[in-house]
Amino acid sequence: MRSRFRVGAVAEATVGCGVDLPLQFTTDVQELDPDESTIEPDVDPRRASAAAFRRRHRLYEPFVLYGGRIDPGKGCEELIAHFSSYADSRGDAVLALMGVKLMRIPEAPFIRFAGLLPEAERLEALQAATVVAVPSPYESLSLLALEAFAVGTPVLANARSEVVREHCQRSNAGLYYADRDEFVECLSLLLGDANLREALGRNGQEYVRAHYEWDVILRKYDQLIEGVAAERPVRARRSRSPRGGGRGKPRAPRKR
Repeated sequence: MRSRFRVGAVAEATVGCGVDLPLQFTTDVQELDPDESTIEPDVDPRRASAAAFRRRHRLYEPFVLYGGRIDPGKGCEELIAHFSSYADSRGDAVLALMGVKLMRIPEAPFIRFAGLLPEAERLEALQAATVVAVPSPYESLSLLALEAFAVGTPVLANARSEVVREHCQRSNAGLYYADRDEFVECLSLLLGDANLREALGRNGQEYVRAHYEWDVILRKYDQLIEGVAAERPVRARRSRSPRGGGRGKPRAPRKR
């Protein structure tokens, strides 16, 4: 029974965890081949794409990004309420909501609705963001958090999501909040300290490289399959009874 729980835990941590991003979002600038880039050698392509996203959406101030289904069940209602408290405390950042709208979004000067974006632009948004918010209390993995880690953007997560909270603890790439006051305090800390954001961003990229790139995931699958095969109980073969020696009425002899 113990082995079944152990193998099950490995499976839960492995299945569907790969993060697949374009090269420019995960590779250090020094590693990019200048012959394969249309961008000037002295320009960081990641910064260039992030700046382009900000210009297109007129996001010139620091901004917190949420990406996904905009729904109360995803914690978006609470996120907006918490962010409103931050704005009331004279915070100068804005909240950008990216995804399908399934709830009413209040009209406020600190809220921007970006809508559903193409995949390439969605990844640009993650990199352009100052902080990525993961407000859902029910996440079982949170691809949003892993993608933010992968592009080097720190995360601010709902502490009620045990999985995302553990991601933040293991990676040291994000903060988490339990209530409105903690949200405002954590967000103010992240927005006010560029060195902290940079350090958390590096930690997030290292965490994804070590645990969630596809070659790592495939090795985990191999280990999982080998573990299941090794711990499969060996069934004792039943000894065959001689003919006529079983239960019930003996067989009558055949007529010749």
